[in-house]
Amino acid sequence: MKKINFLFLGLFIIVAIMGNVTAEGLFFDGKLINDGTTNASIGAKILIINAENCMGEMQGRGLRVTRVNESFQQALQLYSAQIALEIQKGSGDFKLVNQSASEVCNTKDVALKALDEFLVFNRSYFNAEKQFNLSSMNKEYNNILKSLDEERFEDTLTLVNKGYNDLSDLEASQTSLKLFYDTTTRSIKDFFLENWRMLLTWIVIIVILLIVFWKSIRREMLKIKLDNLYLRRKSINELIKKMQYDYFKTKKMSEMEYNVKLKTFEEMIRDVERQIPQLKEELMKVDMNKNESNTKELNGKTKINDNKVFKRGKR
Repeated sequence: MKKINFLFLGLFIIVAIMGNVTAEGLFFDGKLINDGTTNASIGAKILIINAENCMGEMQGRGLRVTRVNESFQQALQLYSAQIALEIQKGSGDFKLVNQSASEVCNTKDVALKALDEFLVFNRSYFNAEKQFNLSSMNKEYNNILKSLDEERFEDTLTLVNKGYNDLSDLEASQTSLKLFYDTTTRSIKDFFLENWRMLLTWIVIIVILLIVFWKSIRREMLKIKLDNLYLRRKSINELIKKMQYDYFKTKKMSEMEYNVKLKTFEEMIRDVERQIPQLKEELMKVDMNKNESNTKELNGKTKINDNKVFKRGKR
């Protein structure tokens, strides 16, 4: 029993010594930052030291710590104030200290997750860029980098998830487009290879028909244009009559509006009147050429017949 009592007594002394080291032997930047002895002050001090370690971990991963440093400095200031109260009154409220210090490590967890997510996305992005055109995602990619630089780590996670979705959609659309293009190109190529003789025949036939009937086609096209000009002139004249009726009879139109519209309509009619003689002249030329061709053809037939009659009479 004595041995057991001595054993418990030894353990109690060891625990007491370790507790004293924990309570009074924790330092920050080589300086003792806790003169308090309450459990609340000791717990707050431990959270502050953990916050410093979290900041160091973020810096070690290349992340900015401006945001978390504000919370850390706030925790230090609040801690100093509460320690002073603890020394004077025997107790202090370390709730805000704990919140500020804990916020540093909570932000660190989000920041490291955001960084890891971005690094994986970054690898996928540049692998995809070797096969697809990702220029439409440049702005989105830069926004992700900007969110990391501005320490908006929560936004980084959201933007990375959106980036994955947009990247998948872009790859799918470009893959479908490439497949459609390849299929269509192959089909058209196969069609021409299989039917080039028939297509060439039709092209020759169409060219011959255009040469033979070009004058007739040209004549019909000019007649259609001329008819359209006549119809346009008639429509403008009807509009002028209606406008004159509204101005002189019903008085629905002001003098200024009447003069402006009348001037516009007169310019339109002059433009039509200018085009009509040109088309008529072109139409006459086509008809003359056609008549000359018919005359030549008729003269040719007459000469042939005269030669036949002459040969018969000679016999």
